[in-house]
Amino acid sequence: MCAPTGRAAKRMTETTGREAKTIHRLLEIGKIQEESKLENIDYDVIPVDADVIIIDEMSMVDVFLMNYLVKGIYLGTKLVLVGDSNQLPSVGPGCILKDMIESETIPVIKLNKIFRQAAKSKIIVNAHHVNQGENFILKDEKKETEDDFFYINETVQDKMLYHVLSLSKDRLKNYGNYDFYRDMQVLTPTKKGILGTKELNKELQNVLNPKSESKIEKIYGEQIFREGDRVMQIKNDYDIYWEKKNTNENGTGIFNGEIGKIAKIDQEAKQIKIEFDDEKVAWYAYSSLEELELAYCITIHKSQGSEFNVVILVIPQSAPLLLTRNLLYTAITRAKKLLIVISQNRVIEFMLQNAESKTRNTGLKYKLKK
Repeated sequence: MCAPTGRAAKRMTETTGREAKTIHRLLEIGKIQEESKLENIDYDVIPVDADVIIIDEMSMVDVFLMNYLVKGIYLGTKLVLVGDSNQLPSVGPGCILKDMIESETIPVIKLNKIFRQAAKSKIIVNAHHVNQGENFILKDEKKETEDDFFYINETVQDKMLYHVLSLSKDRLKNYGNYDFYRDMQVLTPTKKGILGTKELNKELQNVLNPKSESKIEKIYGEQIFREGDRVMQIKNDYDIYWEKKNTNENGTGIFNGEIGKIAKIDQEAKQIKIEFDDEKVAWYAYSSLEELELAYCITIHKSQGSEFNVVILVIPQSAPLLLTRNLLYTAITRAKKLLIVISQNRVIEFMLQNAESKTRNTGLKYKLKK
């Protein structure tokens, strides 16, 4: 069992009780420098000795990773790909999952029936609506669905910011015992502006983990890292050493998208101790801090492959390239128990219509058909 990201692999393990790895770990692909060596895509990979290989979050897999994977599979091994082709396409080139499905040369099972349990969730019902280009259902006269989806229509950005901060702090107490660090995540499509990740992280840090004499800080570039902050790894680091809390397990490698909390800043040793969500603990030298950024708010792209109990989704007016239907669909499907969307009707309507914005020119479908 494997998945393109550490978080997705961790979710597979939690759901099944069996070990799951990232595809990189499974194939023992060492340090493939993502950008610099892309022209050479013929690395040797360790063949996988398995009868069945199951891959989750397949929509995130690009041409390069799929190439290594297929090279590492013995003839006779069954390959089961699980994914959602309506989500965002992979960051790297290709549209692997979509092309394979549309080629009609591979057996495909589509899960499109909403079972009675799921039909009670407005999150799931609205995800299906968005997928078909239809607007949210908000009112339910017959009370057949749960109150797990809220939409705040707001045109003024300062007011949108107020909603994000107050919801993150303590406004949701009536809806459940939600703790920001354990349950909640703020998502936005953009990095720029007062509702982009950079500014929102500063604001949320001030509200949720304010400056205090008892907390040591380290200023790095434009960011202040403070003990207690939520942070995210933003590039693959195959060398960094980690240990798991309360076990003898250790290893190397922390990957793009993994989220953790700053447990300690050691000024003498010039190191920061981070405890990740999957119990891994790693020390970062000050010189490695470019690999980290605050993660109170992350982009929808970065959230792919993750799930959170509560998602606060803020969508300001941004570049049309960012405001797509599959981005909205991907964001909605990150929430498990509660979703609050803060946007304006015009922006949501634009996203629902903006379905064909990113057609990728790929050759896989044609080659499979041939």
